[in-house]
Amino acid sequence: MYVDPDYAEPDLDEVVRLIEAQPFATVVTADPDLRIAHIPVQVRRGAEALELVAHVAGADPFAESIRQQAHVLVSVVGPSVYVSPAWYASRGLPTYNFVAIELRGQAVPLDDPDAVRAHLMRLVQDHETALNPADSATRWRVDAWARDRTTELLPELQAFTLRVDQIHAKVKLGQNRTEGDRAGTMTALHESPRTDHHVVESLMRARYDEDGRVRGEA
Repeated sequence: MYVDPDYAEPDLDEVVRLIEAQPFATVVTADPDLRIAHIPVQVRRGAEALELVAHVAGADPFAESIRQQAHVLVSVVGPSVYVSPAWYASRGLPTYNFVAIELRGQAVPLDDPDAVRAHLMRLVQDHETALNPADSATRWRVDAWARDRTTELLPELQAFTLRVDQIHAKVKLGQNRTEGDRAGTMTALHESPRTDHHVVESLMRARYDEDGRVRGEA
């Protein structure tokens, strides 16, 4: 993936946060041939590198690539919105604001049943927490039946870890536009009824103040 230097995201903590906010990924390998899977991933921040944990169905041809410890590309596409020039303070052309993250590494099969079960339990916990972040009482929790059923399904899964050795993170949020253009874009996104517009607005407001100036710059 080509990343214009203006849009590169070097902050590893921010990359982790963006993946956690949009954990459903496209996973691709060319070993032994071109294969693709669409799966949720978990990201773990190690002392020196990122690690992903995920799983596919054991019947999926992708599982054989994992068992062969194939090199894998993981594509995480975050929120994206069309940006209209009508929102700008100056002249411009239409574009998109978006997040796209690409990670590469070698798959390592995860075959220990306890480790796979722990991965699945944490995956459920992560998603249930994200679904109801402020109301723990309404979250679904794994009961005895669900735990037993998960154990029954373990032989039908192929879990794996991926130690990430390459990261390309592209976060395009109006860095190339004027302060007035960014302010106008954030206002338009705020006034929109669309949830995806509000998500991108929040990403922009984390970087820019109300007038479109980069936060922290004089």
